[in-house]
Amino acid sequence: MTVHYELPTAADFSVLAGAHHPAVTIYASTSPVVSERERAEVAVKSGFDEALEHLKGAGADTAELDAIRAERDRILGDQQLWGGLARSLALFVSPDVSEVFVLPNRLDDAVHVGSHFTLGQLLRAPSQDQEAFAITISASEWALWHATPTDRAVKLPIDQQGTANLDEATNREPGEDKPRGSNRGTASQFGGASRLLGDEGRKTLLDLYTKRVIEVARRELLERDPDERVPVFVFAAEPLLSLFLQNTRNSRRVVAVPGSPDRLGAAELDEILRRELGRLNVREAERALRALAEGSAGRVERDLAAIAREAADGAVETFWFDFTTSVNGTLDRESGAIEFATDHGAGEALADGTPAGDLLPQLALLVVAKGGKVVTVRASELDGGVWSAPAMAELRFALA
Repeated sequence: MTVHYELPTAADFSVLAGAHHPAVTIYASTSPVVSERERAEVAVKSGFDEALEHLKGAGADTAELDAIRAERDRILGDQQLWGGLARSLALFVSPDVSEVFVLPNRLDDAVHVGSHFTLGQLLRAPSQDQEAFAITISASEWALWHATPTDRAVKLPIDQQGTANLDEATNREPGEDKPRGSNRGTASQFGGASRLLGDEGRKTLLDLYTKRVIEVARRELLERDPDERVPVFVFAAEPLLSLFLQNTRNSRRVVAVPGSPDRLGAAELDEILRRELGRLNVREAERALRALAEGSAGRVERDLAAIAREAADGAVETFWFDFTTSVNGTLDRESGAIEFATDHGAGEALADGTPAGDLLPQLALLVVAKGGKVVTVRASELDGGVWSAPAMAELRFALA
């Protein structure tokens, strides 16, 4: 058994791809919270029980069943594994393979038994953003956090001197309604007001506070992510949240998370952050699909056989597929030729009895191997106007 705490790589997928008879795939939602560990263990055990019953009914021999049971017991008995959970587990077990992935993104509980592993949900992890920064800010304090594909959000050690809270950032004594020092020396910072009282005065102070926090945070973020690739989620209550967004001026993706963050611990913040990151991924996929459908005539393909041929030629720029849908068959990676399983791709074998696997992950792996990009989606989360097939492909060149 090999346990992976990193996102799956091309090498990992090459191990899992192809026929592995019998192949047992189990996806289980988990949690780093100790009190919820038991539910995940029960889900995994139940998944193996279901898989073994399926294999018995399908006529699996004793050696195959014993091999699956042995790996089940090894996985369930690994205390290090169960002591280091994230949000999902993906298990791939056959007589010749035993791979376990501890993943940061939420996956759907599922059990699959067949001649091939079901890789659709596993592809979801590396195909979407799994890293984010977060800024939690209130009048009493603020902090910068970082969540990675393999680790829960942690508070970053940064120099907050002069900006640690509202009072410090606006040069006031705690509880004061005006800046420290003479009115004449500091009033210009606040629009000439000699005394800051009431809602308007407090809003002016909050505005200055957010500007100073943004200045520090932006410097820290650029050191860690100079390309501004990683999104930032801002946790704050009003009016701080709106002021923060109004004062933000850069190309980085900034997402608002309303509500006071003062009582959020690391586990709670990470849970919300992963959920919001998933929503951001859905919004961005939907926006890209809509733009593609509306403005790229001749570059959209929805027919799987045509997509496979284009993928084999390296002509697919981006491949979107619904990881909750399966279309079974075989794929020739050299020519892109597809043969669908019986019952229009719903069966587990071809008409001649050849075992069939899910074509969508196979196509995704081919696209990646040819230099293309893969994005997994859950069709139920998307606007029906932008999604109407198990998969879509953006071609590098428009079809004639």
